[in-house]
Amino acid sequence: MPASSEADLLRQFRQAFADVNLSPTEARQLREQLTEFQQQHGNVDQLRHQLFELARERFNTFKDKAVIEWLEAASALLPAPAPSGASANSRAGSAQVYFSPNDECVAAIRQFLIGAQHTLDLCVFTVADDRLTDAILIAHQRGVRVRLLTDDEKLFDRGSDVRQLRDAGVPVRTDQSANHMHHKFALADNRAVLTGSYNWTRSAAEFNLENFLISADPFIVDQYAAEFSRLWDHLPEFVG
Repeated sequence: MPASSEADLLRQFRQAFADVNLSPTEARQLREQLTEFQQQHGNVDQLRHQLFELARERFNTFKDKAVIEWLEAASALLPAPAPSGASANSRAGSAQVYFSPNDECVAAIRQFLIGAQHTLDLCVFTVADDRLTDAILIAHQRGVRVRLLTDDEKLFDRGSDVRQLRDAGVPVRTDQSANHMHHKFALADNRAVLTGSYNWTRSAAEFNLENFLISADPFIVDQYAAEFSRLWDHLPEFVG
C-alpha cells in the first residue's frame, strides 16, 4: 500500500479532529501513516505548517484553551520539534526556527519542556505565560530535575510565575544586581537547546516580533550547558 500523500493526511486529520478528540485507534493509524510519509518525503515541516493552518480554519481563534490543546495534540503526532534523549543524537546539527507572533511558538516550547526526560535547565529573563508555566510544572511533577535562572527585577512583575514555580519546589536563582539577567535559553537533558529573543510572556506569543530556534547540535548545546552551570554556581538562591 503506497504511503499517504500530504493531501490524504490532511483530510484524515480534518476528519479525526472534527469533534476535537482523537481516539487511540485513530492516533495509532495516523502515527503509522505519518511514519510512512516521513520515510518517503523526509521533511515534515510543511505538513506541520498545514496542520496549524487546518486548526486556524477549524477554530477561527486561538484564545480558547481547547484550541491550544488541539494544536498540541496535532503537533505531537509529528516528529517533535524539540529533540531530546536518543532522538537528539539522530538529529545532531539540525535546527527548527520559529518567529512570533505565531500560533506554533507556544506549542513548540511546551513540547520542548514536556519532552524533557531527566533535566530541564531554564535561563530566562522572566516566566509569565501560564501555558509555559504549566508545562514546566508537568515536567517537575514527573520527576524531571528542573532549575530556573531568572532576573531578580522581574520576580514581582504582574503576571510573573516565578514565585509559583519556586513554591512548587523548583529551585530558583537570580542575578540580584542592578543589571539584567537577560538570557532566554533552555536545555532539555543537555541534548537540545532552545534559544533566541523570545520572552516567555503572552505578549511575545501574541504581539511581539520575536524569534527562537531549537537545536540538537552537540557543539552548541555544550556551550549553553557550560554557561548555565557557570551561572548556577555563581548566582544566589531566590528565597524571598
